[in-house]
Amino acid sequence: MNETPPPPSQPLRLPAELTIYTVGELHPQWLSWLARNDPAAAVAGDAVDQVDAAGLQLLLALQRALADRGRSLALHDPSSALREACQALGLQAWLAEHSAQEAA
Repeated sequence: MNETPPPPSQPLRLPAELTIYTVGELHPQWLSWLARNDPAAAVAGDAVDQVDAAGLQLLLALQRALADRGRSLALHDPSSALREACQALGLQAWLAEHSAQEAA
């Protein structure tokens, strides 16, 4: 996996695999990104092709950590796998609330 956090003001790109097998490695990377990002935190979700409850839990934890700092999560282009996982776990409203609206 060995992904490095993006530089400041860059969106956090979710990996292809957002599962119980990757959350332990992703958590410290995301904390580092969180510490250096702008108030409106852009997260790109288009690359996710595998996601489970542990992966969604980490994403929810990121959103809560941002909210605790008075910041908001803006999820751009959630993949179909990410949308389907949110639907399966009853998180459609959460996804709609935190999905960034793209300019037409």
